[in-house]
Amino acid sequence: MLPAERHHAILSRAKETGTVRTTELARDFGVAEETIRRDLDLLAKRGLLHRAHGGALDPSAGLPELSQNEREALQFQEKRHLSLLAASLVKAGETLLLDASSTALELAAHLPAGVRVISYSLPVIERLAPRSDLELIQLGGVYEPKGRRFSGILTESAVLSIKVDRFFFSGRGMDLERGVSEPNPDQARLKSLMLRHAAWCCALLDHTKLGLRSDYFFARPEDLDAVVTDPSAKSFFKGKLRALPFQLYL
Repeated sequence: MLPAERHHAILSRAKETGTVRTTELARDFGVAEETIRRDLDLLAKRGLLHRAHGGALDPSAGLPELSQNEREALQFQEKRHLSLLAASLVKAGETLLLDASSTALELAAHLPAGVRVISYSLPVIERLAPRSDLELIQLGGVYEPKGRRFSGILTESAVLSIKVDRFFFSGRGMDLERGVSEPNPDQARLKSLMLRHAAWCCALLDHTKLGLRSDYFFARPEDLDAVVTDPSAKSFFKGKLRALPFQLYL
């Protein structure tokens, strides 16, 4: 296959699926991953793709909001790694705020005893409800069936009435210039409020989200105290560690 033919095939696939992965393209086209990276870089320079860590995005395709079940099925091993690492940062007696992400749900399964947990996520509440060794506070509001979470002015006013030591959250993507973003404007607003309220804020992001941008940015890099990710993110942060305004855990 000639390079021009390969470029056309890459663009066609990106248009069809919204995203393409370097490893999958290299396997399907029978070429080295470095060849695919050069292809993606070239197509990105021409404005035909948006480059992302591990692949590229069709510029005409947004990052849609996924349902709770869809989110739970993605990158499970990476989420477990992130969750165990994040749980090790927690100290007894602290008040934790967990968002409605599937990564925060996995974190809930590994939390130590003696903490207070606040969440507006129904799955998080259900997972922690059987535990008698921690205090659990559910934030009410308007229920969103797709995300299985609560939101709105009642949620916002409730969280502001409680001291929060650590806020653990995720997003649809993270860009090192613009920060963490969400496809849902209500969720972006809620998380922005929680970021300003919490004493310490940590983004839980597996490597597939790095370099991606969704519609609504809610957390600038300088708003973060920490980012917890997985070892596959090393290449994304290579050469950038000194400039990071947050602590990186991987």
